Amino acid sequence: MKKINLMVTAVIVTIAFTACNNSEKEMARQDADNLTKYVDSVENAPAIYTTANWTEIDNGYQERALKAEARIDQLEAADKAKAEETKAKFAALKADYEAKLKAKEAADKAAAAPDYRLILRNKLFGEGKIGADMKFDFVTAANIHDVYKNFVNAVDDNKDKFTREDWDEVKVLYEALDTRKNAVEKDMATSDNLKIAKLKIRFAAIKAFNRGGSKISENEKAKEKG
Repeated sequence: MKKINLMVTAVIVTIAFTACNNSEKEMARQDADNLTKYVDSVENAPAIYTTANWTEIDNGYQERALKAEARIDQLEAADKAKAEETKAKFAALKADYEAKLKAKEAADKAAAAPDYRLILRNKLFGEGKIGADMKFDFVTAANIHDVYKNFVNAVDDNKDKFTREDWDEVKVLYEALDTRKNAVEKDMATSDNLKIAKLKIRFAAIKAFNRGGSKISENEKAKEKG
């Protein structure tokens, strides 16, 4: 009788162990499947390139990945291989997302940054005087001397802060101002013409002193030496 009881107990234990083991394997498969479905949903979802959105996506992945990893030893070889493919797929998605997020942030930053040319034009001619169209219609025979004077004074005041790009823009603006002068010169007072001639000499000296209109930064000097 005792022998029969022992055999029955052994069978019950075996059945219970097998059931428990099967349950563990089923839970492992379920966790791995949930991870795969999640990564597939991320891949198919409309992309929203923000740090907050990616943080939410990554948190969701990490939560499911931890559950899947905890029971990965319970998986069959084929299921383990599928789980590894899912991890690789997410890693690729992450790399692609972060690259595009970085590019978007750089583009947004560039779009938000004020145009250095517009800032320079406002500084040299006054707020809103020269727009992207580069029209100098506001310059007349009556005010051209003051325009030249303000321009040269502003260049002199800011020459040590100008970059190569600034000097290139200064040159373009100066040539455009000269072109406007040619258009209104017939109506200019002789005295204004003489004063402007002196201002042009002064501007040429300022420009020449700054290495032909190219302020060299310390970094640029270092590159040239290197």
